[in-house]
Amino acid sequence: MKMTKLINCLFLGILGTTYACNNVTQSNKEAVEVGPSDNAAKAIIVTPTASSPSDELPKEKPEEILVEYQDSVDFQRYNVDAKKVTERAPIDWTSYPEAKDFKTRITEAYQTNEADFAGYYVMSVFGCGASCIMGFMIDIRDGKIYDLPLGEENSCLFAEDRAMGNRKSRLFIAGVCKENPEDRKVYYKAYVWDEIKKEFEKVEAAAFLKKT
Repeated sequence: MKMTKLINCLFLGILGTTYACNNVTQSNKEAVEVGPSDNAAKAIIVTPTASSPSDELPKEKPEEILVEYQDSVDFQRYNVDAKKVTERAPIDWTSYPEAKDFKTRITEAYQTNEADFAGYYVMSVFGCGASCIMGFMIDIRDGKIYDLPLGEENSCLFAEDRAMGNRKSRLFIAGVCKENPEDRKVYYKAYVWDEIKKEFEKVEAAAFLKKT
């Protein structure tokens, strides 16, 4: 009797284990197909999808072309035949008393630089705020000081180049400007120094741009 019960228990145990295993297997299969298990989530993540714009490699920016605007300006049209000055005169502060507010900058430029405009003038150019520069020029023959046509009235919001002068020319380009940074066209704020009147006069671009 005991042997029979033992055999029955063993048989039921084996049968129960098999039944339990089948149930576990069935439950796992249902979880993969129906429920959002970890494995199912991973399978969805790695599924190939169409590439989005953010997946694309960043496009290379076009190479910027540096334009030398001085190359298009005919400085020789206002050529100066300057004589050599062997001794430089001291700065005459009485010729422009207000310039003393910038005495350090003017003095440094005059002592350091050679004549770099219209044959006899040393330019001193410096900043005066955002998008603004100002300056003076000093005559090495007598030390007198003159304004350069810069400052707010000759500034431009989008400046390509500024304060372009030439040692052998009376032409001064206050600014090469654009209306917008994307514009391809530029316009000029330009002046010619009148050595007799000792003043700058405006000049249009057609008078000094080289013919192309």
